[in-house]
Formats: sequence, structure tokens, C-alpha cells
Amino acid sequence: MKITDIRVRGGRLSSLTFVQVETDEGLTGIGVTGSPSWIIGPIVLDRQGGLIRFLAGRDPLEPGRLWVRMFQNWQALRGRGGEGGMAVNAMGAVDMALWDLAGKALNQPLCKLLGGAVQNRVMAYASGTAFDPDSLAGNVPPRLKSPEQLAAESRACVQQGFRAIKFGWGNHFRTEDEERLAAIRQAIGPETRLMLDFGCPAYWTPGWNLKEAIRATRFLEAFDLYFLEEPMPPFDVDGYAALTQAAEVKIASGESLSTTHEFQQYIDRRALDVIQPDAAQMGVTQCHYVARRSEEAGLLCIPHSPWSATVVAAHLHILSTVTNGAMVEYPGWEALREGSTSAYRITRMAHEEIIERPLTLSDGYLQLPESPGLGLGNYVPEALSRMEQVAAQGD
Repeated sequence: MKITDIRVRGGRLSSLTFVQVETDEGLTGIGVTGSPSWIIGPIVLDRQGGLIRFLAGRDPLEPGRLWVRMFQNWQALRGRGGEGGMAVNAMGAVDMALWDLAGKALNQPLCKLLGGAVQNRVMAYASGTAFDPDSLAGNVPPRLKSPEQLAAESRACVQQGFRAIKFGWGNHFRTEDEERLAAIRQAIGPETRLMLDFGCPAYWTPGWNLKEAIRATRFLEAFDLYFLEEPMPPFDVDGYAALTQAAEVKIASGESLSTTHEFQQYIDRRALDVIQPDAAQMGVTQCHYVARRSEEAGLLCIPHSPWSATVVAAHLHILSTVTNGAMVEYPGWEALREGSTSAYRITRMAHEEIIERPLTLSDGYLQLPESPGLGLGNYVPEALSRMEQVAAQGD
């Protein structure tokens, strides 16, 4: 079997690019990255210097070897650009597709190719945002939803079976925000895990520093937070190490990192409590490595990215092979419903329409797919076209 072509889809989607690797025997593998197709497409498809140059005619059943070939040859050809960023995002999407393809060719689920599953389901947490969508659409300062709105969305997630919820929160740790957090905690009860995402651009707030981050974690202690996500700039290893040591709340980060080298610094120094790799950033080969290394270090591994079934399935297979895979991120539909209409539709399509076999969520857990590869089948071309049309139309 040989690789004959790679197809890239996404249209005007700003944060999803879908990749399909094709072979001379008719089998295809699917992958995804969180970068736009108008950038990823040329990186993959340019016949003179794109990734396809390193892959065409190669055996797709050796994804680990092909990862090294992509990563090293891209850098060797240019002397730079293979150390991270969107070039590695493109490699990651292709790498994911190659693993899916290998599983299909061998009639084995991805988890078996990665060493075998030690758990056949993983808790899913509902990922949403606390921001009022109207405040994000204009030039007014972003503001949070009311306590009543947040409580209603939280209750709806619990009623859907979720046992863990995360809200995009930003830099909101004032007295009036205590009422919002108290409303959420009361709505979900003491047993449901609650997480907050500080994130970008909040960590670029003028005056934000380590002492402010420590103060924020102390503010959150009363609400039994499971983790605080990305409260510092993503490459500040020293800052994270100091914050993790000082805070009672678990500290999580990793979504902005795209190479094993970047993660290794955090793992070696125990600079985080929760490691958050993203297979849509870095591919299956590297993401699985990070999960294994964090397991050896005794750190939790809770990958980032809920935006398509493709990446969530990759995370499920990876986490099934380790004992520290505590949760997987999944869309909190109720929170998304109150935001951008097109974003909600696109996320629904990315989970339920563009693949042949959607994932199964039951009682707050995602079931490990048993079908070959990622377990999703192939992309549905007509559904991808509809998604591209929704993205082109916007809200």
C-alpha cells in the first residue's frame, strides 16, 4: 500500500482544517488540526516543498517513521519552521490521519496500535463559556453572563449526564464574580467537577503576574475548583512552576504547545498538575508520547480541544492506554447554544454529521470506539461542503 494523495478541507473555517490521506488501495485516513485551511493547505499540498513531497509513495502503515520524516525533512529543507507552530499543526493533522489509516488497514482500533486499552471509557467534561455572546460581538468590553444564566446552563449540563463542567472565564476575580461562582457551584452540587479557563488574551492583561495568579487561586479555593486552565503565558515554565507549588488549586496548561520538547520541560520540573496536550496541535505520535511521560511523572493528562469528533476520538484512544487520563474535553451544548449560531452549528456538524460514525456519550462518559482506526469511519464529503457553506455565511 502506498500514499497517493492528501486532501485538505475547511473553507473559511478559522479554527478547523480536515485532512484525508488517500492510498492506492482505496483506504483513507482522517485527521484534523485547529488552524485555518488557507494556511494548512499550502503547507501540506505544495508539490515543491509541502509535506506531500515527503509522503507520496510511502507506506502509510508506519506513522511513527513518517512523523520523523515530516518533522526532520521540513526543517532540513528550510533550516527553520519545524520547531512548532502551524507547520507542526499540519504535520499533526496528517499524522492523525496516518494512524487512522493504519488502524483501518490492520482492522484494529487505534488504541491497540498504541499498546492496548486499560480503560474502555473516559469521563467527558462539558466545555463552555461564561462570557455573554453579545459582549463578544462588538467593541464593548467582554462581560460575563448573569449568575442566573450560568446556573441554568450548569444545571442543563448536569441533567444531560455531565459530571464535570468548564467555563471560559478570563480575568474575572472580583467581588461580584463570587456570586456567579456560587450560583454555578450551587447548581451543580458538590460532586460535579468545576473548572475555569483563564487563557488568552487574559494572561496578557497589563499588570498580570505571578502574585496576581496566586491571589486568583486563593479567591477560587472556596468554590472547590478541580483545575484552573492556562493562568500564565504558555511558555512561562518558571512562572508555572512557582504557581503550581504555591496554589492549592490544580494548575493546567498545554494547549498552546506543539512539540514534545516544549512539554518535557513542564513534566521534568513538575511545573503543572494537569498536562493538556492537543492532538489537533501536535498529532497522535507526539500526543501519546506526552501522555506516557506525564503518566510516568505522576501528573494528570487531560487533553485540550472539544471542537470535532476527530480530535476527541484521538484523545479517547490515547487516554485509554494510560492510567492518568482523567477526562476528555467535549462541547457543552447548552453553553454553545447561547453563543454564535454558526459556531454552534459547525460544532454540531463536526461531531455528528461530517463523520460516518459519531462518538457515544453515555452517563457523562465517552465510550471508546471499537471500529478500526479512530473508529469514526471516513469523512462525509457532502457534510463537509455544508459545513464550509455555514462558515462562509457566518452568523
